[in-house]
Amino acid sequence: MSGSGPDRAWLQPLARVVAVGVLSAGVVLGADRLGAVPSGPVAQGTGGQIAATDVTAYCPGDPLADSSEIDITGSTAAHAAPDEVLRDVVTPSGEPGEITVGDLSDDPTGTAEDATAGGGPASVVEDGLGEPVRVHGRADHAPGMAVAQSFVAGGDRATGLAAVPCTAPTADAWLVSGGAQEGRQEHLVLTNPGANPVSVTVATLGGEAEESVVVPPRDREVVLLDAIGGTDTSQVVHVTSSNGLVVPTIVDHHLDGLTPAGVETSVPTTAPSRRQVIPAGGEGDGRGLVVGAPGGSDAVVQVRSLGEDGSRSATVETVPAGSAVDLDLPEASGAHAWLVESDEPLVAAAHLTREASDGTRDMAWSVATPAIRSLGGIALPPDPGEDVARTVSIAADEEPASAEVHAVRDGTVTTEEVSLEAGHSASVSVGEADAVWVRPTRGVVHAAALIAGGDDAREARAASVPVHPSRVAVRDIEVVRRR
Repeated sequence: MSGSGPDRAWLQPLARVVAVGVLSAGVVLGADRLGAVPSGPVAQGTGGQIAATDVTAYCPGDPLADSSEIDITGSTAAHAAPDEVLRDVVTPSGEPGEITVGDLSDDPTGTAEDATAGGGPASVVEDGLGEPVRVHGRADHAPGMAVAQSFVAGGDRATGLAAVPCTAPTADAWLVSGGAQEGRQEHLVLTNPGANPVSVTVATLGGEAEESVVVPPRDREVVLLDAIGGTDTSQVVHVTSSNGLVVPTIVDHHLDGLTPAGVETSVPTTAPSRRQVIPAGGEGDGRGLVVGAPGGSDAVVQVRSLGEDGSRSATVETVPAGSAVDLDLPEASGAHAWLVESDEPLVAAAHLTREASDGTRDMAWSVATPAIRSLGGIALPPDPGEDVARTVSIAADEEPASAEVHAVRDGTVTTEEVSLEAGHSASVSVGEADAVWVRPTRGVVHAAALIAGGDDAREARAASVPVHPSRVAVRDIEVVRRR
């Protein structure tokens, strides 16, 4: 890859997101509130970290609000990490905590001050989806807070389960979704949590045009991706903003003739790199992998399945520069993750389809995830339907790793330990858990939750939710030991 011209065109926006990511990890999770350093005694964990006391996440609301023909039943769930989960990671402040869920359009000023002095419940589930919402955790409920939005779609035009983590905003993101089938549509939902309008550029790999969108303050805009990238292939979308941050989400729904064929919402996949790990690779009635090569050179791509028995080659393909391809994946029993390697930076996400006994189908998109080094967590759909299993896939990439999987149900924590050799993955059943946290005890891992209906399910259900690293600390401080 040369050091000039188109070959490096994607590096500038990538540098921007790295800078914003460093800021988000060290200082702020959200556009409205800064992470507050405790004014009292410092609560520390291993490595001299100061526990976060102010964490904010943003959810897109009903992504199909413009479609009156699709019925949506959904909710937003937020759960504070129990002390057992945070043990050896960070020590909370000790101040009674609060979780609040409010409309994004409301002025956030005073959220922490208005919280109940005696603290509030460690779990909050708000039924119904409408406009975007802001989820705020403070004091003891802040470090490791897990937040997600989910819904079940019904009606003649769409059925299925969809779920996404509620996240911090960004200035640069890559998203993967959609397909070339007739009756399939992808909408990009851009949520602006800030107090000023944000100018956003939306471009698709292989598309001949890009679109500029202005997202109003504390509001959202919806973009039909077919109008930008066409309908000939899956969508690989690059979202950048220059004067603010947004939360991008794609909703993908498919009507195959008169048969509903699934719905899913997707958050950004990891930035372009030569090595991507997609930790949710469950079995289904159909599955594939979309790979995009944003650079100026063709990418030679090798895909490997990571399973309980190790790593196996799945396919080798060449992806033309500046394009995206949808690769067929072979059946691989026991494979719970995919490793995508290339000689050029790329983005990737996997998809699978589950079919119900009545012929309806649902889809799940599994994005590449960053490595979890200390703690990662996610809230799970509270009511996904009958005969639906919740599992968490854990993958180790280049080095052996081990982790504890903490599943929380009605305040009770159940822990399972997982030990993995390099290039292996495992699937852990978490029953009817409300939320799950993954804590590495050796090395680093990648993780995702997969919620899917059984083989004999009467309703099609499939959704994949990435487990991202949790915000547990404000910043690292130097610990000086006196002799």
